[in-house]
Amino acid sequence: MEGKIQELHIADMDCHLYLPPGYEEGGDRYPVIYVNGEVPIEGILTKLVECGAQTEFLLLSIKPNSWNDDFTPWAAPAFRAGEEAPRGRADMYLSCLTEKIKPYMDTHYRTKPKPAHTALLGYSLGGLTAVYAIYKTDVFGVIASLSGSLWFDGFCEFMEREKPIRTDLRIYLSLGKKESRSKNPRMSRVAECTQRAKEILAGQVCFEWNEGGHFYDIEGRFAKALMYLRIGT
Repeated sequence: MEGKIQELHIADMDCHLYLPPGYEEGGDRYPVIYVNGEVPIEGILTKLVECGAQTEFLLLSIKPNSWNDDFTPWAAPAFRAGEEAPRGRADMYLSCLTEKIKPYMDTHYRTKPKPAHTALLGYSLGGLTAVYAIYKTDVFGVIASLSGSLWFDGFCEFMEREKPIRTDLRIYLSLGKKESRSKNPRMSRVAECTQRAKEILAGQVCFEWNEGGHFYDIEGRFAKALMYLRIGT
């Protein structure tokens, strides 16, 4: 993989930042992809290069303080026996992202700050928060939810009541074909809820099926989303 990956600490959040080849020598500005949660950046970029795709963007992955708390929009029962119930702090996380992390990136790096060049991606609960963001902020013009936990209690009903802040969004949803086989009755509704989200967002959304279950080929699923969205081309 060409380019460079840096470790950063922004607004009390641990992050990893990918800079494309030539960034440090040039003067161009770049779109920015923000990712909810730590992701295998090197593997994703390797797959993109293998497919001949461009990687002319900055990519910042953000480690949450608590995956279940930061990536849930409101409190809900525990997902599994023995776990703590999620406390629903996505609003706080998104405020940190839009009011502290993004301004830091736009100040310290050569970014294209407008929504058309600012993407938010996430996997699982991180994908849920990516979709939730469209109802809470207008700074992102590109959204991708990969195997997003759209089964989360009351989320489809929330989407039916509310409207996205922006009307010019590009939204990508994907799901594994085996994900609805979950033994967890809440999580087994994921295909039904993703289909409902697709219908609600009709005209703004692309949906793509992937092979396998929830944890199958995560790097490949990110690469497919980025190739479809063509960020940085």
